[in-house]
Amino acid sequence: MRLRYGMNPQQAARVEDAPFTVLAGAPSYINVLDALTGWQLVREASARFGVPAAASYKHVSPAGAALGASVTEAYRRARDADPKSSYGDFVAVSHPVDLELAGLLKRVVSDGIIAPGYDEGVLEILAAKKRGTYLVLEMDASYEPPAKEVRDVYGVRLTQERDVAPLPQDLPDDAVLGMIVARYTQSNTVVMVKDGMTIGVGAGQQSRVDCTRLAGEKAALWSSEPLTGVTMVSDGHLPFADNVEVAHRYGVTHIVEPGGSIRSSEVAAACADLGITWSATGLRLFRH
Repeated sequence: MRLRYGMNPQQAARVEDAPFTVLAGAPSYINVLDALTGWQLVREASARFGVPAAASYKHVSPAGAALGASVTEAYRRARDADPKSSYGDFVAVSHPVDLELAGLLKRVVSDGIIAPGYDEGVLEILAAKKRGTYLVLEMDASYEPPAKEVRDVYGVRLTQERDVAPLPQDLPDDAVLGMIVARYTQSNTVVMVKDGMTIGVGAGQQSRVDCTRLAGEKAALWSSEPLTGVTMVSDGHLPFADNVEVAHRYGVTHIVEPGGSIRSSEVAAACADLGITWSATGLRLFRH
């Protein structure tokens, strides 16, 4: 399939062996990246919790992700996490799109959606969006990717096993959801979660404490409730206790991270001093 363009308009691009069908619109390279990354997130979250999941993607990282009693509720919660960043997002939902969600999408600025199906009458609503350019992808929900991933960089081919490591069974739901979101977010990343939805995502920063600060600032800006009882997940170990101090300012009461840093004992002590539960999982979730 020839794509509309690559990462930039001057780059031609194609996709091969796509596990989705284009029902409306014409995808770009970044559209496909967002769609497939978002689909993995909502698929894993829905399978783990047994309810609909949704994600609002921008530039291969989620602006927000959430669970809900319906696909509409899940997407509304995902978008509300950071509505500024969700402007012009790519939507991923775990369940078929119904008329209620189509009505919501008709009213917001969004570039496209991937879902495992569309109820009767939905495609007509979505295909008319953006003067007929809104991208609608139908994912093959039975698709299982190969065990190995392949990437070419500057003529060099890299292969690795897909990250399918099971997540801990003994952590609270918000902690597990945060780990799922972190698995599909550009590193370095810190995810703040409350009541089954992200309230702040700090992604793609070189300094981990900047990730923590960014996630906290987003949570403080957009949360309609007081910042208490927040769970924070870091995709890599916290190298310094300053992350704990920043997290505490944004109502974090549980920090989940791989551990294993030479200063992990200092991080654990800082958590204890501030009344924060600290969980070291031993599982790093980098994504580049």
